[in-house]
Formats: sequence, C-alpha cells, structure tokens
Amino acid sequence: MVKLATVFDPMTYAIIGDVHSQGRPLALALAHCKEHNLTPILLGDLFDSRCTVSETLYVYDLARRAQREQGAIILNSNHQERLMEAVSGTLECEPYCKETFRTLDELKASSLDPAKVTDWLAGLPDGFVFKDSHGREYCCAHAYFPVTLRQSDRETPYTVYAKSDEEREKMVWGPLNSDGRRYHWWRHSSDKQSFTRVAGHYHKVLINDSCLILDANAGYDHGSILLYEVDTKTSVYFSSADATIKQELSSVA
Repeated sequence: MVKLATVFDPMTYAIIGDVHSQGRPLALALAHCKEHNLTPILLGDLFDSRCTVSETLYVYDLARRAQREQGAIILNSNHQERLMEAVSGTLECEPYCKETFRTLDELKASSLDPAKVTDWLAGLPDGFVFKDSHGREYCCAHAYFPVTLRQSDRETPYTVYAKSDEEREKMVWGPLNSDGRRYHWWRHSSDKQSFTRVAGHYHKVLINDSCLILDANAGYDHGSILLYEVDTKTSVYFSSADATIKQELSSVA
C-alpha cells in the first residue's frame, strides 16, 4: 500500500538516524530542524536504550509533537516491532532483547498505556521516498528499501507500506544472503545508480552518492544521534551531553 505524504513548503528534509530512547539529543535535533525550516525524517529505532540514559516517554512525546507541528515522517523499525511484540506478550525475554523489556517497564511505570504507544507504532510507514532540490531521489527505510517499491515516475514525496511479511522483514531488519546472514547491500551499491538508498540500523555511518547509513550508535554510552541535511549535505551529531559537532561531508565518514 502506497500513500501520499503530506506536502510541506518548502520540501527541504533532514534525516535523523536511530534514537534509542535518547530524548535530549533528539530534542536538539528537532529544534535544529525547526530553526532551519527542515522537515524531519526519523529512520526508526525510537526506543530501547542500552546505556544508563533512557528517556522513553520523552522520546515518545517529542516524536508525536514533531509529527503534529513539523510534519515529521517517522518510519517503522525492528526495535519498534519488538516493542509491539513485548506489549502483546509474544516476545520472550531473551538476552538480545532485554532493552525492549526495559522500555516496556518504563511505559508500565508511567500513566501512559503501552497499548496506545503500540497502536501508534503500528500505523507508521515502512518507507518514504522524496527528491531533493536537485532532483536526486532518496529512498528511505530503517534497514533496506527494496527497489521494487520505487515509483520512478513520481515527482511528489510518498510513504510506503510493505506488502508482505517478507518485504517488511527486509525493510526493518535488512535482506539476507543465501546462507541466512545479513547482506551488506551498501558494498554492492553503485555511485551511478539513479537514487540514494537511506538507512539506519547498522551501527555505522556511511555517506556517498549511492547510500546514506546514519546510525551513530545512539543508546550506547558514547553514541550520538546523527542528523543529515539533504540539500546542504551537512551532518550534525547530537550527544546526550548536549554537545554538537557540525562538519561538511563530501566523502565516506
């Protein structure tokens, strides 16, 4: 299912990488968008901190407000799907997902109904496609945007919803090799392709013409949230210590 996104004027975007319950840096990133008249695109993993700082409720409030006031696009992701499973009781508390149950405990300890949060998460799109001021197309998903979901004749931005469980698995977790391991698709992307594939998820930052991977390890003790201004090709890092580092990027970071 493909739905038109709300169109804002001017359509100048900033892409925000994984958040992982880091409220203070997210607040700075969204304030930066407001100050510079940028529409935020959040690549997902809003929750599940792995460090001592966890501001789940603050992140939820910021994200909802950004949707209302800034027209923010917020994408589905694997950690958000885990939270929905934990709330529904279908996720077992394994070591690899203990941070999800930490998030769930934070929600339960508040006045906010966890089911309200998961109802909202369930309605988020799996992908978003737009063009920058130079006509370059950006195809965004948390982990991987399947080329089959592109509508190359479209000029206006649009949101994308996976049509199958297999498609959603690729978009929120990433594609698999034939041996069942995660496929490092960015190693095989061509700089000459006609669009830029955008993701978070992979605990790395990679910036070139064919792909943007914007996961600066928020939720770890020394991680940060990365914001990428599309038209200026500028990156800004926001840390939990309220420090920012701004640098021009013209090659792989």
